[in-house]
Amino acid sequence: MWIAICLICFVHIWSIDRKNRTIFYLTKATPILMMAYLVFSFEGHTNQTYALLIGAGLLLSSIGDLFLMHPKDKFIQGLSAFFLAHIVYTAAFFNETTSFNYTTLSLLLAIGVIVYLFLLPTLGEMKVPVAVYSIAILLMAWGAIELWSASPYISAAYGALGAIVFIASDLVLAIDRFRSSSAFSRHVIMITYYTAQALLTLSVLS
Repeated sequence: MWIAICLICFVHIWSIDRKNRTIFYLTKATPILMMAYLVFSFEGHTNQTYALLIGAGLLLSSIGDLFLMHPKDKFIQGLSAFFLAHIVYTAAFFNETTSFNYTTLSLLLAIGVIVYLFLLPTLGEMKVPVAVYSIAILLMAWGAIELWSASPYISAAYGALGAIVFIASDLVLAIDRFRSSSAFSRHVIMITYYTAQALLTLSVLS
């Protein structure tokens, strides 16, 4: 199924700057739903709670995709769906570890504050939603890194890398929406987004 997932991801990225929007709409959330199916149908993970939470996060992400690609601006609804996805991902990671390194958390929050201050002048009425969302994704990354630090397994490495790439994707999206857009920003956003979700999926399947 991974070949089909990669192919649909490629088709969606190709369709971003094409006039025919039908392919764009049909392909955006499809890879995420296929990843969710892989997670929910996989029975080999030692902790099924982790698998179920990652699967739920993928489903919430697909809902966020549907809002963000809506012809009318549904950014706040999409942001809310992804906020819930990150909460679920965070629960998955901390369900697997009891390790807490507050130095890692402090570093992530410091980076988050710097980025937030960079975006702040153009956020307008989105100041609070963006701040809350940023905290959620940073906590998710903290949980993933903590699990990786406590576990030598490749699955934990996939989860941590997926969380970090997710932050990179959202950073490009935030800059594109609130600071300055470029011709290829949406392509970068989707490439990193699909990569992040694939890595989170592999954290269950590996």
